[in-house]
Amino acid sequence: MKLSVFSSLDDSPSIERYARELAANFPAGVEVNRVWFPKSRGWKGKVFDKHLKYLRVAKQQQGDFNLVVSEGYAFLLLALEGRRTAVVCHDLHPLIYRGPTPRGFWKARYKFNLRRLRAARFVIAVSEHTRKDLLKYCPFLAPEKVFAVHNGLDASWRVLEDPGRAAGFRRRHGLEGKCFALHVGNDNWYKNFGGLLRALAALPDRELLLVKVGEIGAEHRRLIASLGLESRVRHVPHASSEELLDFYNAAEMLVFPSWHEGFGWPPLEAMACGCPVIASPRASLPEVCGEACLYVQPDDPAAIAAAMQKLLREPALRADLARKGSAQARRFSWKQTAARMVELFQHSSG
Repeated sequence: MKLSVFSSLDDSPSIERYARELAANFPAGVEVNRVWFPKSRGWKGKVFDKHLKYLRVAKQQQGDFNLVVSEGYAFLLLALEGRRTAVVCHDLHPLIYRGPTPRGFWKARYKFNLRRLRAARFVIAVSEHTRKDLLKYCPFLAPEKVFAVHNGLDASWRVLEDPGRAAGFRRRHGLEGKCFALHVGNDNWYKNFGGLLRALAALPDRELLLVKVGEIGAEHRRLIASLGLESRVRHVPHASSEELLDFYNAAEMLVFPSWHEGFGWPPLEAMACGCPVIASPRASLPEVCGEACLYVQPDDPAAIAAAMQKLLREPALRADLARKGSAQARRFSWKQTAARMVELFQHSSG
């Protein structure tokens, strides 16, 4: 079987990671062709390339089966043969968000892509919750052609047992002798970083730092200042996988109080590294975290602060969550994800 995997078109790190790690884990007998697209320049290039050049490349690179790695690229079905093509849906955030947005054209384009899903042989949602969202917001899709297939987790996320590496990491980041909570992710509305900042301000333990790996927007910079947290929030705009591995291993906890997640990798990564997790019981997170974390409602900063304080004061609880988290993380495998996709392709061709 020749499988063409159509990768990210927009330099999205998470989508590109999905394509890369999935493509590397298909079983023997599957010849994977990662399809790359020429980079666009300027807005005119992005508009015209996506609807002309990219479609031409897609048509030329079709395999026995095709996998489009994001619902945002479903317009490629204008060129791909639908009966041999599946599309992955990661989340429906553009439709779930109810706040003000100036990007009306972008949202209209997203809806256009979703309507193209009707032409696909089937659609893969990265969680059961995302499958439910997809059927809710896209009633034109037949439920029997939408399947939930969880993301995998790479084995590189692990507990480190190198005191020298740990000491060097703490020294480089000015964290020697410091306890810190960790948040990993972008600064979009659904991450609820503001709720975490308010919880940090309410925490009785004033010595605990918060390390934020990822963006911090202007609104949350102002909130940090107004709450007097400048000395307690450490910002790491970008971290390599190896650096992030060190952060997970060194942190007292990962706090992940999201309003919504299509899947949510950071809790699983943290669990695989022995880092206890606090998460919200919303959207896909109960699927991902199972019984291996503390759940707190995202709209209750006091409850988030109480959970953080509980983990700081109870080492036995931290050890129990680390043990449960390790077992939970092992349930997610890219080889299982890839094998399930092959099964769906083979069944659909019968």
